[in-house]
Amino acid sequence: MNPLIDSHCHIDFAQFDHDRGAILERCRKQGMRALVVPGVTLEQWPALQSTVERFTDPAYPRLLPAYGLHPCFMDAHSSGDVDELDAWLHQGAVAVGEIGLDRFHDSSNLDRQLKLFKDQLSVARSHHLPILVHARKTQDLVLKLVKESGLQSGGIMHAFSGSLQQAQRAVDLGFKIGFGGAGTYDRANRIRAILRALPQHAIVFETDAPDIAPSFAMGDRNSPENLFRIVEILAEVRQEPVDQLWSYSSKNLQELLKITF
Repeated sequence: MNPLIDSHCHIDFAQFDHDRGAILERCRKQGMRALVVPGVTLEQWPALQSTVERFTDPAYPRLLPAYGLHPCFMDAHSSGDVDELDAWLHQGAVAVGEIGLDRFHDSSNLDRQLKLFKDQLSVARSHHLPILVHARKTQDLVLKLVKESGLQSGGIMHAFSGSLQQAQRAVDLGFKIGFGGAGTYDRANRIRAILRALPQHAIVFETDAPDIAPSFAMGDRNSPENLFRIVEILAEVRQEPVDQLWSYSSKNLQELLKITF
């Protein structure tokens, strides 16, 4: 069976400062081999890199860094940050992210978001790296810009909240669809319908910890440890064996991110 991989986890965030090592050790003991750790601002990237370098012992899962400028942190970004991104991607990055467009939290700065996203798409294309996409009420626009960019490396539509048609268009562009805690709620009918409809090669799993807590940890800090139970619940939704979901989702990530164990 392939090792379990959390495709999106902010384990470097301050919410984990007091127990990060213990969490990662428990994850490894349960069978998690790696976590993809996305960057959100230039100011945060050094701490992300430090976290990755600190946890290299086999007792912990492998931490796979990505660097990006998140659309929900526009006030933290400056005009030279994309140039810095180009250099930071040489620090062992497996992807460019977390990047994208967000009309849900703030649409007043959409023009700035658009320029930043397009610039980062260009950087990802030049580095032949996949992208980790944040898209809230912007799925069609994101997919249009990805197609226009000529990006051939694909990526992950993280915490997907669009339609089945949009998911299928993303898959046609080489993307995987990320499912996590939101799909564990009984009321999540649309997400669950998309999960059931997509082929195995299109699916990956994530926690987005410390955010998007699953139904069994509602109101708590989310943790990568929760991915094991999340996959169990989503296996029930798809009516497939847990080890099958675990296996093909991790295989999909290994192929997309070009990683081996």
